[in-house]
Amino acid sequence: MVPTSQTAPIRRLTILGVGLMGGSLALAAGRYAGVTEIRGYDADPRALDEALALGVLTHRCGSVSEAVEDADLVVVCTPVRSIPALVEEALAATRPPRLISDIGSTKARVMTDLSPAARKCFIGGHPICGAETSGVRFARSDLFQRATYFLCSPPEVRAEAHEQLHAFVAAVGARPVAIGAEAHDSIMALVSHVPHVLANLLMTEVGRLEASGRRALYSVGPSFKDLTRVAGANPPMWRDIFFENRPALVDSLRGLAGRIDAFCDLLGDGDEENVLASIGVAATFRQELLQFEDIVPETLFRVTVRIPDEPGVLSRVMTALGDANINIEDLTLHHFNREVGGDLIVYVAGEEAATTARDLVERLGYPTVFSGESGG
Repeated sequence: MVPTSQTAPIRRLTILGVGLMGGSLALAAGRYAGVTEIRGYDADPRALDEALALGVLTHRCGSVSEAVEDADLVVVCTPVRSIPALVEEALAATRPPRLISDIGSTKARVMTDLSPAARKCFIGGHPICGAETSGVRFARSDLFQRATYFLCSPPEVRAEAHEQLHAFVAAVGARPVAIGAEAHDSIMALVSHVPHVLANLLMTEVGRLEASGRRALYSVGPSFKDLTRVAGANPPMWRDIFFENRPALVDSLRGLAGRIDAFCDLLGDGDEENVLASIGVAATFRQELLQFEDIVPETLFRVTVRIPDEPGVLSRVMTALGDANINIEDLTLHHFNREVGGDLIVYVAGEEAATTARDLVERLGYPTVFSGESGG
C-alpha cells in the first residue's frame, strides 16, 4: 500500500534497545524523517548514557512505560525472543503508543505470540542491513539507505498504520516491501540463517581436521575466510534466531542437503558436463544479483593490492583512490600474517578506472593487478 499525503508523520519516536541498529534508526529518523523527539530505553544504563551523550536520543528513559507513553511509533530493537513481551508491555502503558514495530529477523513466531490487542497496532519490520560492529557508538544515520525493509502487517492492523510506517521507512532512506510473515521467514532462512549454520559447520569441520600432522585450520586461504566470516557470531543471539525460525530453517537446510547429495552423485558418476552446468547456473544468478544492486558485471574489475601490515597503509591507498574520484563498489581485506601483510581487493566499474587505480597504487610502492569481476 502506497502512503497517502494524509498519512500522519512520525514526530515522537521511541527506541527500545539502543544498540547499533536502534541507534542508527534514531539518527536516521532525526536527520531524514523530521522526527523531533526520540526517546530510548535499554536494559543497560550505560548504553542510554552513551546514546544521550552522542546525540542519538533526545530523552533517556528509566523504564519501558516511561519511554513509550504517547509515542507515535515504538520500535523494538532487542533480541527476537524478547520482542513479544516488550510489545505487550508497551501496549499496557497508561497512554500507549499509536503504533509498534520491531526489527527482528524472524516474524511468524513473533506474530503468533502477540495478543489480539497487540496485533491491532503492531507491524513487524526487518531492515536488511547492519554491520559487523555492535553498540550505539557505531550507529550511523545512513545505515538504511537503499536497504530493503520488510514490513509484515497482521490482518487486524489498521490500513492507516501501515501507511504511516511505510512512509517513515521510506523517509529514513530504506525501500519498504510488504510481505507475509511466513514468506519472510522462508526467505531469511535461506539467505541469512543458512549461511550462518554453514559457516559454523565448515569452521568446526576444518578446525577438527588434521592430516599427516598438519591442522587444516592452518592451511586456509581467502575463499575459506570469506565463507566463514560470520562463523561463531554472537552465539546466544543466533541460537535464538535459529530456534525462532526453526521450521523454515530445517526445510532450507534439508533442501540444500539434497542438492549437495545430487552434486556428490554427479562427481561420483564423472559427469563433468552437468558439474560445469551447475557452476554456470550459479554464475548466472550471481550476475543477476549484481545487476539488481546496480552493478554491471561486465564492467566490474577487481584490483588486488598486496599491502604490508603497517599502520596507515590502508588509509593511504583509499585516500589516493578517493582523490582520483575512483568509486569503490566493494572491497575485501585478506590478512595473511604480520610478516607478509595481506591483499586488499577493491572492485571498481570500468577498465579505465581499474587501470588508473592500479597505476596510482603502484606509485605508492604496492604491487597491484586487476582482472574482470569473475577473475578472468
